[in-house]
Amino acid sequence: MRLLIIISILCLLACVEKDSIEPPDWQVDPGAYQFPATIAGGVVIGDGDTTMAASGDLFGAFDDAGNARGIAVQLIPHFGPYQGQIVYEMQLYSNEGGDLFHFKYYDASEDVVLDIIETYVFAINEILGDVMSPQFYNIK
Repeated sequence: MRLLIIISILCLLACVEKDSIEPPDWQVDPGAYQFPATIAGGVVIGDGDTTMAASGDLFGAFDDAGNARGIAVQLIPHFGPYQGQIVYEMQLYSNEGGDLFHFKYYDASEDVVLDIIETYVFAINEILGDVMSPQFYNIK
């Protein structure tokens, strides 16, 4: 009987859909900061030259204390070299120039948060990349 219960539980766990996974609750309070900067076009690269963008994925910027300072939205341009592919746009926030930001990427298909190699030193009102010439961010 115990074996039957264990098998039933394992079958139930195996049948749980990936859609039931909760993504990280990254949130930014733009009102807490005086100045913005913008990533107008960003592409996240995984192994080799593979882009890491899919519906449900998240791309965020964080300060040294782990506070979210920007969460990207997904865009799908209708022109340019990334036509039809997901490109990220992100508003970054700070109260002064010079803050160091680290990036993280949530891969929804694997339910894992990955670190990005690149960092960013905040510059007030700076605009990085665009859909024609995006900034590239590489998974560690």
